[in-house]
Amino acid sequence: MCRSASAVVLVLLLALYAQLDHVDCTVDPYPGKEVCGLKLTPMMSSIKAWIEATENCPLHKLCENKNHVTQYDQARIRCTILAKKQPATKTAAVVPKDVLPKIETAMNNLHAMFEPTRAELAKLDKVIDQQVRDVWQEVSTLQTEVFHSTLASGRIERAMFYSFLKGNNDPQPDVEPANVQELLKYAWALPLHTSQRNMYKLIEKVVQTAQNPMLETLYTVDVANVVNPVLGNQEQLFNDHLETLRRNLSANSYDTLVTIARRFPERFAYLNERLFKLPDGTKPQAATLPNVANFIGQLPTADQRLKAATALLQSLTVDNGTLISDPEYVYPLAKLAYGLRNLMDTKKYTAADDLRDKFSTPVGGKSVQYFRQLLSNPSAAVGSSGVAQ
Repeated sequence: MCRSASAVVLVLLLALYAQLDHVDCTVDPYPGKEVCGLKLTPMMSSIKAWIEATENCPLHKLCENKNHVTQYDQARIRCTILAKKQPATKTAAVVPKDVLPKIETAMNNLHAMFEPTRAELAKLDKVIDQQVRDVWQEVSTLQTEVFHSTLASGRIERAMFYSFLKGNNDPQPDVEPANVQELLKYAWALPLHTSQRNMYKLIEKVVQTAQNPMLETLYTVDVANVVNPVLGNQEQLFNDHLETLRRNLSANSYDTLVTIARRFPERFAYLNERLFKLPDGTKPQAATLPNVANFIGQLPTADQRLKAATALLQSLTVDNGTLISDPEYVYPLAKLAYGLRNLMDTKKYTAADDLRDKFSTPVGGKSVQYFRQLLSNPSAAVGSSGVAQ
């Protein structure tokens, strides 16, 4: 209500201001005329005084006249009171008497026009519904094909995108042994624990059917490293497979490990750290060490060879920090030291220092140089074995 009264006052101010120059205050030009109960002529004089005071006020100054403020507030209050006293006028809607019958007649005519086409519209609705279903089926089939093709090509991020487009949180792609590597990447990227577990189970079946040692190893390494509480038996699965790799290595069968070291160095690094970590109280058998030395020599990078040799020597270190002193280990260690002599002599690899330290632990007063020279002097190796015995 205050806003409406203020608006009235503002309109009056603007209307009256246009006429201020024509008002003669000595004679009332508007006798009997009032604004909100106030005489019009005095009101116009007050407005003219307000405007003159504003025009004479310097810029950036606040020129406030208390009398002018009081005059304005009184005028606004009187207009507000007067507005409240005036009753609100209501305009009742007038509806002609013949409107409702006309509306009813029009509705009846519309119903009569629609009734003959009702059955045809129902048939048309079924046809359109079936066409829409067919289109969505084709789209779904196409999305599945794109999902499989992107997954097989190794574009894992796009495969994830198309799997979500299918609206299925647990998609089951066509799994072939040739695509196991891509499927492992896809399974690793799945955000939901349940769908990730189901994907690993699907890969496990394919790997077991393919009977491919490399795929089995890749699968067990990935499963051992993924964080998924619903997967289960991850550690046991890896330990069982690791024991199989150790048996194969002892039997001079290490092609799988060398292939993984060459093609998948990150997974091999995980295996390399654990391959020679045997249970407490056990150590590699001396008869298997020549095969292990051959395996280490076949690894593709110097860093892999050095780290594998260091891990092997650590498994042969006894409680007092020295290498095992049993004579049957002398020749295998000499073969390993001789094969890695060039790597241990260079300053290029930091792992070479660790390996030299492992060899240099006293074994009957011998050092790493002793082991390296045994193969160049086979009689020394035989003599050392005989003395040790």
